[in-house]
Amino acid sequence: MNHTSSSLDRPVGPGDPRGRRRRRRRGALRWLLAAPLVGCLTAVVLLLAPALAGADTASTLTVIGTSDVSDSGLIPNVIQPGFEKAFPQFTFKYIGTGTGNAIAMAESGAAGASNLIVHAASLENQFVAGGFSYPTGQFGNALWINNFVLAGPQTDPAGVAANAANNIAQAYADVAAAGITGKATFVSRGGTPGTTVSEHGVWALVSSSGLSPAGLLLCTVNSTNGGGETPIAAGHGVTASGQACPNGGALPAASALPTWYVATGVTQGPNVQLANACNGFPSGANSCYVYTDNGTYDYLASGTDPAGTIPALKVVSSNNSATAPGGAFELTNYFHGYIINPAKPGQAVNLTAAKDFINYITSPAVQVQVGQYLASAHLAGGAPFTPTASPIVTTSRIPSSWFASGKKLTVSGTLTDAQPGYPVLSSQPVTIAQVVGGLPVAVATGKTDSTGKYSISFVPPTTGSYQVTTPQISQIVDSSLSPPFGNLLSPAATAPVHVTVHSAITSLTARNQGGQALIFGSVSPSTGHVKATVTILARAQGSKHGFKAVATDKLASNDANWAVAVSLAPGKWTLQAKYQDPNQVVAANPRTVTVKVSARPKTSVSFGSVKVGNGGSMTVTGSIKPGAVKSGATIEVLAMKTAGGPPKFGEKTTVKVKSGKTNFTAKFKLKQGYRWVLRLVNQQSGQSTSDTKLRTVNVK
Repeated sequence: MNHTSSSLDRPVGPGDPRGRRRRRRRGALRWLLAAPLVGCLTAVVLLLAPALAGADTASTLTVIGTSDVSDSGLIPNVIQPGFEKAFPQFTFKYIGTGTGNAIAMAESGAAGASNLIVHAASLENQFVAGGFSYPTGQFGNALWINNFVLAGPQTDPAGVAANAANNIAQAYADVAAAGITGKATFVSRGGTPGTTVSEHGVWALVSSSGLSPAGLLLCTVNSTNGGGETPIAAGHGVTASGQACPNGGALPAASALPTWYVATGVTQGPNVQLANACNGFPSGANSCYVYTDNGTYDYLASGTDPAGTIPALKVVSSNNSATAPGGAFELTNYFHGYIINPAKPGQAVNLTAAKDFINYITSPAVQVQVGQYLASAHLAGGAPFTPTASPIVTTSRIPSSWFASGKKLTVSGTLTDAQPGYPVLSSQPVTIAQVVGGLPVAVATGKTDSTGKYSISFVPPTTGSYQVTTPQISQIVDSSLSPPFGNLLSPAATAPVHVTVHSAITSLTARNQGGQALIFGSVSPSTGHVKATVTILARAQGSKHGFKAVATDKLASNDANWAVAVSLAPGKWTLQAKYQDPNQVVAANPRTVTVKVSARPKTSVSFGSVKVGNGGSMTVTGSIKPGAVKSGATIEVLAMKTAGGPPKFGEKTTVKVKSGKTNFTAKFKLKQGYRWVLRLVNQQSGQSTSDTKLRTVNVK
């Protein structure tokens, strides 16, 4: 696949009467120079043409991409020094050119580059489809956005600022009208870099919205060259606007352009400087208008750009209105970053450095720096770059203390793509994570609804820091392109909130088992235990003595339910349960329960062996004393899961023991993946029922 052009593809706003904008595709790069400027501009082009680099080695990193980020100073002033400090093992180089040319050089390997930064959806989708993105087929990483603006002379002879400050199509029409009467010149970059393809889209809006002034002739550019429309002089085979440009929709030659419209062929910054100088045009000095990005404009206008300043210019149209042709996002300029696929012929990619670079520029710290760059300039509406690598996550307040009582904590919020105009982030995973050792560990997960909202209920397992996180999100953002265009959003996280978890004992129950008490219940939190124990204390009712510990149950990490059997003398007892897990949760307030214990029965039942087989099959042996009565004995096997439900013993099987016999074997199944507490009950005619002690088994 051979890219030699540049394009820009962005969703249209709700005010666009045509629906979604026609899409731009790749096209041949063509430097178009107006006749009066051929000599001086040719020299400029030669000086500014990107120098080819040798192929990257293990110690070098070359990035090729749009000149928007180099001519605005973002790369040399923010990205490069920070990256070189963080990764001193790599020698860094950035080659700034038009997006289409950057893609072509990335595909051929001519630049010797490992990374690509571009801003043209209808070219990027082809780059990905051709297998040039690494990993093969992976979308580009969202990086940041800025906005296109129209700058013009301080005197504004076309009256754009007064008539079309927030209507870019009307602004173009006003410049064209002034140009046709000899009062203005439109200075275009020409060819098909992203800025020019965006410009062609605006000219198409002028035509489709009925804004064309008398004398404006526009021809339709073919999809190979990015689509849209461009001005053309009469007498070159086009007799009415909307007809195809000559040669099957190719870009008009320099000789076919109207005198008020010039294509320079230079990169973003030099093109703005040429408009500022405004020399050699029929409309005279201080009459030039230029379409550029606000990052480059702000840098030049700030007086800090080594290339100079642009005192003759001011922004006359920006921030397209939602009701203006093209809608609110017509001027949004989306940037994406790629790793070039080292498996493609002609490539010598430094894959380690390339991954480091993408991770670096999408990291939260660098994204903040990007958003602060030129923030003090306030020249074209404040800081020009908006970071968009990660989605915006909002969340309801996470409390600093949580009193567990079986109820869940609910956290809700929204997940929003920071790239305006792109689809809602619906059906996307959202996670509540506990920060352990500096890393997020998932506690509960959910998904966003059709509006990007989420709601997740969970019980914090331990005292610690909690946050809402999202994974990397891959999403189609423009399905009208073929193939569809998508991008990657980097993981996002809210600021961690320290939560002190107060534990609780719930569902506390005690039952008489003849000579002993069966006590069981649940603890909350139900997971994350480290040294968790439930201690049972007992005191005979009416006794003046204090409680005495009679049993302790150690809980596994995910045991929500517990059970103990305690031998007690006949009588009424008050039992107290205490739960603690030091350094994990605040100890639970003790819970009490009463039980009347009867005398020990004359019979007994006890476990022999407990064996776990495949698929959760169980074999339990045991014995009874004395032997079964004449009518025999029935042994009931009961089990309770320690997780995954309320604390409840359920029957699993029964076994008959013949008269006089004492031994038995029971076979049954338990669900895998849980710990289970087992009980045996001995039932015989004319005898009191007897229970065993308890046995815990892990069924993997």
